[in-house]
Amino acid sequence: MEFFATTSPGLEDLVCGEIKKLTGGSAVPDVAKVFFQTDIKNLYLLHLKASMLHKIFIALCREHFTKLEDLYRLARSVDYGWIIDKEQSFAVRSERIGVHDFTSMDVSRVVGQAVIDSYQEAYKTRLKVNLDEPDVEIYALVRDDEFVLGVNTTGRSLHKRGYKVYEHPAALKPTIASAMLEIAGWPSGESLIDPMCGGATIPIEAAFKAYNIPPNHLRRDFAFLKLKFFSKEEFEEMREKILSQVKTDCSLKIFGMEKYAHHLQGGMRNAEKADVLKVIKFIKGDATIQDNYPKEILTHIVVNPPYGIRMVPRGSPKGLYVGFIKALKKVAQNGTLVLISGAYKRFEEAASECGLEIAEARIVFHGDLVAKIFKCRI
Repeated sequence: MEFFATTSPGLEDLVCGEIKKLTGGSAVPDVAKVFFQTDIKNLYLLHLKASMLHKIFIALCREHFTKLEDLYRLARSVDYGWIIDKEQSFAVRSERIGVHDFTSMDVSRVVGQAVIDSYQEAYKTRLKVNLDEPDVEIYALVRDDEFVLGVNTTGRSLHKRGYKVYEHPAALKPTIASAMLEIAGWPSGESLIDPMCGGATIPIEAAFKAYNIPPNHLRRDFAFLKLKFFSKEEFEEMREKILSQVKTDCSLKIFGMEKYAHHLQGGMRNAEKADVLKVIKFIKGDATIQDNYPKEILTHIVVNPPYGIRMVPRGSPKGLYVGFIKALKKVAQNGTLVLISGAYKRFEEAASECGLEIAEARIVFHGDLVAKIFKCRI
């Protein structure tokens, strides 16, 4: 079957690699999404084990068009009977990118009518529309002259893992944290530390990888559970198989260090909810002070430091970055640093000033914020 999945812009190649690793099939990168083919059983697998995806859609149509009426024709040509039951409701969520003589609301209206007409003609039943809480959500993307139609099999984004009982004011998306761990080459080496761990997103995602815990194991609200083709037996079988592969012991050491006690407590609460509190060593400490670091061989440092946006007082975080790099050079010699920053020019200045070589850098979008992920050799 044809699918496409969304992700944070800038991570598309990593998502393709993850899909290939989990399913054995290839994926083609696009802007903020990837397209791929796989067996329907792998839909269940990806929802449980994929760590960098946001939403997965069944691809119903991908064609070029010239006018609004073409969208009706293309959407009406699709068979919806194997996805939507006669008693179920649906809604169309539209996204429009580019210059057009119609709005996103026009797209939703035209596509919605096409779905109703197609289903009524094929199955002699008029589907119900529920814009607030539909059983089935159809996604219509109009991007310049391209039309992509899909069915949301995920529901709310997979970056909402279900373990964040404490929300840090500058929290990192777990999907981006997982991508940073992938860039760092974790799990490998002896230890990992996030020395500005905040709500502990990075240590929690690291624990998931080290112990082979499916990152979405707390989720029970996947949208595919309501789709007509869904097999509860196949899904539960897959879920039990994946959970049986969780490791009970691991030699890798994971540390979360945080300067502020209330953030540290919040991170511990998140780790407890994620069922990984016992495998993360939490430390109260300042990332710029070398004596606060654990007396261990630190091979990987993965961190989401302040960007200056919410710093008190507000301003450039360059001084923080310089102090942090100097401390790392003393406690993590020959280690790998992966860092994300929205103030990436300030980090580049700090790295240059401290003689830290940047081996890789990629632009990513954390919501509406443009950031860079850096990989450095300490």
